[in-house]
Amino acid sequence: MPKPYLQKIKPFDADKDYEISLSWTGNRSHSNRIIIRDYETNAVIWDDTVSSFSLKHTIPAHTLTNGKTYTIQAQTYDIGGNPSALSDKVLFHVFQTPDFYFHNLPQNRIVEGSSFTAEIYYYSADWEDISKYRFSLYDASGKLLLDSAEQTDALFISYTYRGLSNNTVYRIRCVGVTVNGMELDTGYQEITVRFENPNQYARLYASPVPGQGCVQVATNLVIIQYNGTDTFEYIDGMIDLRGKTLYYDKGFLIKDDYTVLIRGTNLWQNADIFKMNNDGLGLTLSSRIYDEGRLRFKLTVPNGLNNYILYSDEQVFTDSDMMTIAIRRKNNIYQLKVFQELGYSPQGNLWYGTNRPPRQLMDDLDVWLDTPGETEVVNKDSYISFLKQEEPTDAIRNDLWIGGD
Repeated sequence: MPKPYLQKIKPFDADKDYEISLSWTGNRSHSNRIIIRDYETNAVIWDDTVSSFSLKHTIPAHTLTNGKTYTIQAQTYDIGGNPSALSDKVLFHVFQTPDFYFHNLPQNRIVEGSSFTAEIYYYSADWEDISKYRFSLYDASGKLLLDSAEQTDALFISYTYRGLSNNTVYRIRCVGVTVNGMELDTGYQEITVRFENPNQYARLYASPVPGQGCVQVATNLVIIQYNGTDTFEYIDGMIDLRGKTLYYDKGFLIKDDYTVLIRGTNLWQNADIFKMNNDGLGLTLSSRIYDEGRLRFKLTVPNGLNNYILYSDEQVFTDSDMMTIAIRRKNNIYQLKVFQELGYSPQGNLWYGTNRPPRQLMDDLDVWLDTPGETEVVNKDSYISFLKQEEPTDAIRNDLWIGGD
């Protein structure tokens, strides 16, 4: 005998009405019935029949109890009252809707910068864990601008929106799903990006315009736009270019004498570091490690049929050292100079020892522990933090354990 088929039932909140759908291939259905049982006791919780040609049935709010599991069967009746066979049992869960919202939206929804790290507060009274989620960015009209990659970190649900335009309204949203398939949605949350462009890097030149009662203002600041497709991270105020290339191919032209400063870490490598080019003219800065464990920087400048080549002094440094490379052109004569920034300390390091490190070597997020021995710095990327009651067995020197009695 034919029997109806219950379409998939996702976890839902029992404090709200929920509509289920049936599939049926027999005589036209005049009414349908559903029977819901407690999964643990098999006791009938709800047995209800509705007269409707529509193969739908609503479970009213508060009929079931959140945090429990149930089974459901369905049955249809034709116009003569003849019943179909009962459908197969379907298992489903009901949960209280978890809290899922942006908890760090700024005051008045105004973002004072070109990037914003959105954080989600998630809490389930029924211990229903989140499985995966995705962030989205829309313009003011609701047009989708970007979707993040699917994420699964259940402890810190966040995403950094980058490259936001000044004086612009956006909408941000996060959708997710729990381990049992309950859908989550923050809804569209509007933010306004409004910030002041810093001018400490620009030099303004003002000169009066005779006879017109006004002043002409000029600056040597040129705004250029990256034209690639890669995305980049900024760590301790520096762009991370490891394994990536950043290039600009329009927006400016250097015609006269200049000085270029290249400052960075992780420069102990055989690589081309920096290039400038214009119609075949330009320069290339590269580095090479020699057998004796020393490194030289090389500047190559095309000069007719040959190349104009300069080498730096031999250098010995580590990847954590901050290096500055200066390239200067004066009347078509080039100079190459390399400096090592002594005492450089990446933001967020851990220090330990008997003497507090000098203020100029510590950033706001550094941590100093007063312990016996000489004062040492531990780079934030080279130690592991353990947060547990018992002492870890796999910790090594400079690791950090927080726990115990």
